Amino acid sequence: MPELPEVESIKNSLKPNITGKIIKDIDILSSKNFVGNKKDVIGNKITSVYRYGKVLVFKLEKLDKLYNYLNIHFKLSGQMLYAKNINNAIFENPIPFTGGNKMPANTTRVIIKFTDNSAIFFNDLRKFGWIKISKQPLIPKGIDVLDKRFTPILIKLLTHKTRRPVKVLLMDQDLITGIGNIYANDSLYLAGIHPQRKSNSLNESEIKKLHKAIIEEIKKGVKDKGSSGADEAFILPDGSRGNHQRSFLVYQRDGKLCKKCKTIIKKVPTLPLVILNFPLVILNFPLVILNKVKDLATKRSVKYY
Repeated sequence: MPELPEVESIKNSLKPNITGKIIKDIDILSSKNFVGNKKDVIGNKITSVYRYGKVLVFKLEKLDKLYNYLNIHFKLSGQMLYAKNINNAIFENPIPFTGGNKMPANTTRVIIKFTDNSAIFFNDLRKFGWIKISKQPLIPKGIDVLDKRFTPILIKLLTHKTRRPVKVLLMDQDLITGIGNIYANDSLYLAGIHPQRKSNSLNESEIKKLHKAIIEEIKKGVKDKGSSGADEAFILPDGSRGNHQRSFLVYQRDGKLCKKCKTIIKKVPTLPLVILNFPLVILNFPLVILNKVKDLATKRSVKYY
């Protein structure tokens, strides 16, 4: 699943190529992956491209100076490819899960066409990803990891009264947004914290180390243009791969030697992600804490990236 660095890298690649372009049409090849009436955005101009958490947002301007938004979530297997010429959308490298290097492919679900004959192809093998039209950006509830409000104090606020495993807490997008398996694993390793540790067992020193490790790993991931792991599902809009998989510390290194102590890395089970959908009382997580985080996340001063 694309995490913050992967979505940031997609944004950085797309932004100079599509900002200012006008949407000519949208081909919806899978209604499961598109929500909204495409007529609402045809003729709209893309005025900005930004990211919050794992969500990519296109801000669109209509002739009447009102705005629409296209919100994109890649979920597990979403891809976004850009071609200057829709009639010659051929990429240098084979695109994972498509069976070739030409678009559209068998996994292409949505095609956004522009008036200059360029296009964006949204691929999704599993059909979990989505593109949604809205009047306001559909940003996650949690605090973005690169937001200045993501501080050791926030982590302390989130952890000090819950027994949830710290890895599970870090991946809860209603609290902190942008972190998934890759960067949770490697950040915890870098901070010297076991992923199954109860969140409320962390002391102040460990919280500071964890905050520093998260920022460091996320920024490294962005610098490396994301991670194309063992399945190479993640690709950039030009069809190239990310490079951060070369720097994995423990993610996808089960059975290999630890880079610190040279012992064998062993994968341990964590709670299934489905548990994140259970009522908070089951997780022993005080609602007052969540409300404080929601207050932070819903302030009008939210910064996009």
